[in-house]
Amino acid sequence: MVYAKHASVVVVAVILAVAAAVGLSAANPSPAEAALVSVKTCGGGSIDLNTTEKRTLDLHNQTRAGNGLPALCVQPTLTKAARAHSQEMLDKDYFSHNSYNGETSGARLKRFGYTLAGYSYYTVGENIAWGSGSSGSPDAIFKSRMNSTGHKANILNKNFREIGIGARTGTYKNYAGATMYTVDFATRR
Repeated sequence: MVYAKHASVVVVAVILAVAAAVGLSAANPSPAEAALVSVKTCGGGSIDLNTTEKRTLDLHNQTRAGNGLPALCVQPTLTKAARAHSQEMLDKDYFSHNSYNGETSGARLKRFGYTLAGYSYYTVGENIAWGSGSSGSPDAIFKSRMNSTGHKANILNKNFREIGIGARTGTYKNYAGATMYTVDFATRR
């Protein structure tokens, strides 16, 4: 009889430990998301990017410099919108420029507070991508974007001056460790 009680306690303890571990791992960011790098924003402030986002920024700006284009500056509102979209695509297990509820990328940016109020010129663009394992690295994703006419056009658009990058890692279509990328480009003058 004591053995049965002891076995029940052990089983309950194991279940609680597994539940806690699963809960903690779901709440904690991936190592790339946990390491943060501070970068200058368009307005002269600073924002923390995870290492995946920072590498993505560097790849964009290196490629633009190599093509005689100005560097893109990180815009906090675009970054917030991009991060939210990447996370939503993971959480809802879908892949689209439109939000899960059908909202367009432009409407999403406006909802996050990126508007044309006070500006005479305003244009936006968006690149999304995902990958897992080595195919999900910033370098692999960027290379595939540069081999895509539409994505490349956004990256090399001379009118874009601001960028928001959201890279989030989770499970997508049963691929654990998938990294979802949203890159929003814009110009306000």
